[in-house]
Amino acid sequence: MLHLPEITPTAAPRGKTHWAVHVNHRHRSLGYAMLLVVVGLHVAPQDRSPLLWLVLVAHFAVYPQLAFWLARRAADPMAAEIRHMYLDALSLGAWIAVLHFPLWISFVMVIGCLLNLTLYRGTRGWLEALSLLAVGCALAGSITGWTLQPQTDPWVTALAIVSVSLYLFFVSLDSQKRSMRLRDTRQELQTKELALQQQLAEIQSLQTQLREQVRRDALTGLFNRHHLSDVMERELARCARDGQPLSLLMIDIDYFKRINDSYGHQVGDDVLRETARLLLERTRDSDMLFRYGGEEFLLVLVAADAVVAKAVAEELRQRYELSPLALAGRPVMATLSIGVATFADHGVDFYSLVQAADQALYRAKRAGRNRVEVA
Repeated sequence: MLHLPEITPTAAPRGKTHWAVHVNHRHRSLGYAMLLVVVGLHVAPQDRSPLLWLVLVAHFAVYPQLAFWLARRAADPMAAEIRHMYLDALSLGAWIAVLHFPLWISFVMVIGCLLNLTLYRGTRGWLEALSLLAVGCALAGSITGWTLQPQTDPWVTALAIVSVSLYLFFVSLDSQKRSMRLRDTRQELQTKELALQQQLAEIQSLQTQLREQVRRDALTGLFNRHHLSDVMERELARCARDGQPLSLLMIDIDYFKRINDSYGHQVGDDVLRETARLLLERTRDSDMLFRYGGEEFLLVLVAADAVVAKAVAEELRQRYELSPLALAGRPVMATLSIGVATFADHGVDFYSLVQAADQALYRAKRAGRNRVEVA
């Protein structure tokens, strides 16, 4: 007894007939209609019972429509269609034996079954088709007897050749059309994937810009106070590990409120931007400059002890004093007060270092401004 393998095809969405059911309905209706004509011409000269003619018409004319009706209403239309293809192979195998193995008619039936199941089940389907054809043939032969009559009338032979050619043509044509649709779908998906990748790239670019905006001061373009804590945590950990110094310069523009009151807030903003530019020009690439708040800036000097830091601060102060700010067509004179604190002489964490630098800055202002004080 033949054990039919478990069928696990992909089911169509609920309420929608699988495309293979419609394709197979066309192929089955066409193939069986041609077989009805070929087999009918073959058995017409023979003395066959009316029952055979009734079964012939029922199988080759009615069954294709019944199979389509059942597959469309099945819970899993594709699984039902596979079962119908199994039934095709079993029943056509039986017809081969009933007709006493006519060569060309048998060839048409075998080719049709092998083609259909191979298209949907691959090599496994090819073997299943051969097995079911053999089983159907054996069952019918055991009932009707084993008689070998391979010859067919020339007209039947010619019609059988034409039928199998037409059947192969229409199956190939359907396959070609579906391949073209799949190619178009694949190209459409590739186009959409490319568009999606471009959108993702734009989103990533916007995210990068947003992160930069969060980390930077909108007025001066310098890193802001929020980003400072992240940088200092990393740098202080590195200094503690490597035994290197690190210094902070808390920088304040002297009498900034007076500049705002005398020239207006627009000029005050220009002073802040110009001060940021001048400070950046006079710092090393390894140093980091932040806008700490208001008119205050914080310069982080990597691998600089208190002596080096004070020298850098004095140079910045003197050059700034000697560089009048050309704003709105008129020079604006300004000076800087700077407080210096060094890791680990004046603090071992970010908070203590900033506090020490701020206290040093406060002393510089109390001492008359335009000067540098070390914590």
